[in-house]
Amino acid sequence: MLIVKAIETIGDFGSILVGLFALWSLWTFGLGLLGGWFLSKGTLSPFPKIKKSDRLLILAPHIDDEVLGAAGLIQQARQAYAEILVVYATNGDDNPLSLWGQSRVFDPNDFITLGENRMKEGLKAMARLGLEKKNSLFLGYPDGGLGPMRHRFFDPGLPYTARGTRFNHNPYRGTYRTGQPYSGSHLCDDLELIIEDFRPTLIIAPHPRDNHPDHRALFQFLEKILEEKENEARLYAYLVHFRFWPPKKKLKMNDFLSPPKKLFSGEGWYSLDLSIEQENRKLQAIEENASQLTLATPSDLLRSFVKRNEIFEEFE
Repeated sequence: MLIVKAIETIGDFGSILVGLFALWSLWTFGLGLLGGWFLSKGTLSPFPKIKKSDRLLILAPHIDDEVLGAAGLIQQARQAYAEILVVYATNGDDNPLSLWGQSRVFDPNDFITLGENRMKEGLKAMARLGLEKKNSLFLGYPDGGLGPMRHRFFDPGLPYTARGTRFNHNPYRGTYRTGQPYSGSHLCDDLELIIEDFRPTLIIAPHPRDNHPDHRALFQFLEKILEEKENEARLYAYLVHFRFWPPKKKLKMNDFLSPPKKLFSGEGWYSLDLSIEQENRKLQAIEENASQLTLATPSDLLRSFVKRNEIFEEFE
């Protein structure tokens, strides 16, 4: 009898453990999978139709963000014969995982080479979406440095030093202003001139609540400019980095993308439906970013953005 009771006790304890694990799994993964649709109170409206008269300005903190967030939108804008300009704030050159396997001790030149390679990858990705070199503009600011430049290194007399390259100014050829010091005020000046020259009717920017500091900072730089200058452009934001999102970190081309539950609580979110051809071209554009698809980098995260739609939140 004692043995039977002991077995029953162990069985009950095992059931409790299984139950606790199930609750933990639901909390950790289930809410991420279901939250966008079933637990949120927001509404996804159709994204406004792109017109020939539109001028679309897309801001990317790093090379590949524009593809993850707006590759379908770029294709539809091109089909509408709208003007398109993609502006890359940084070259995404501070990613040691992209260099893993080449060396265990990285030299500043390794990061410069990475940045130059990523510029080439960005142009190839845009070509996949039907754009030409003239549709892309590289600013060459420091990857991982936009946040500090927004606050501690805003003054032009106190430039930020990039962690990987060790430069405190833009060393890249073929960029908007080669030699430009790494300060927040200079980035503001550049963005202001670009907006005045291009005169966008739509601005697509990184989301202000994105978990990546560079994404948040770039939105804040843009916000500062738009507050100080009159501009009638509509502003939409795309999301890339957020906890437990997208919920399935794999290629699921037949799925829809919805906002994280924490951000999806009312009006203002829009969905842009993509055709199968547009999904395939988006995937091809993502795969042109070969440096970000190595074994050491989260390649499945990038491919998980290939869905039947893209989502954007509108900001005043």
